[in-house]
Amino acid sequence: MPEIVPANKEEIVYSIIIPHKNIPDLLRRCLDSIPQRPDIQIIVVDDNSCSDKVDFAHFPGREREGVEIVYTREGLGAGYARNVGLRHAKGRWLLFADADDYFLPDFLEMADRYKDSDLELIVFRAESADSESLEPMRPRQRCHDDLSENVDWERIRFRIYAPWAKMISRRFQVARQLSFEEIPVANDMMFSVYTDYYACRVAVCSGSIYCATVRQGSLEYGLVLDHLLLRVSKSCRLNHFLRKQGVVDRYSGSFTYVHACKTGFGRKEYYKALWIYVREERPELVLRTFKNLLRDKVKQIFK
Repeated sequence: MPEIVPANKEEIVYSIIIPHKNIPDLLRRCLDSIPQRPDIQIIVVDDNSCSDKVDFAHFPGREREGVEIVYTREGLGAGYARNVGLRHAKGRWLLFADADDYFLPDFLEMADRYKDSDLELIVFRAESADSESLEPMRPRQRCHDDLSENVDWERIRFRIYAPWAKMISRRFQVARQLSFEEIPVANDMMFSVYTDYYACRVAVCSGSIYCATVRQGSLEYGLVLDHLLLRVSKSCRLNHFLRKQGVVDRYSGSFTYVHACKTGFGRKEYYKALWIYVREERPELVLRTFKNLLRDKVKQIFK
């Protein structure tokens, strides 16, 4: 069972869930970006961090009011950690953050505009910066430039897979039994897709509330073969879901992960990824991919 350090009991409007593993300094930065208010519950779920990297006696947030720390020993990844956080959430609204990211100064001012609404999902913009220098970078968030109050929701629906820079009604999340897949990577993809699918009352805000950093060694940018193979499979699953919903104008680029296996690990692992792709992807997307590969090969021959 997880070991819990409880937060003080207050009427809670926002529950902010932060999974953490082995980056206490960055977690502290994330916590410092969240103002102290009695209506905010911060839930940090530690995913079995190593004692040589984390001083548990002085764990970030331990002495701060409104922070609930859950120590887990299973080591099952961010998806599991977020699900643990969901079980402890008490707020009217759910927000998610990665421990190496942080909230922007005015995020609560923008969130407060919606806190008394009956909406089920609010999507905000997220900026990006280098984690060390904090130099601005191209936004990691999909559809960043399209996010505005008057955008057609169908234009961006099923496109933004990250759970951060969103407010999700906890009543809605509980009613729909939305949870994260407990897998090493891409654990947030289907959570976000199902949120988009079930949410009927949605708002989009052009204001930025969050900074998603770029950090070498993070799950997003690390090159691990098993993770790439899993991303191939999960992207194929998403594409089948989109087809069932009649969404024909968009799909997840599952073949990009197949190609990454070739460039990062060689031909043998490329064929392994390619077999997963052929076996699990929508047939029309496989056919389109092979047509494009053949076209590119012909162009190379006749150069």
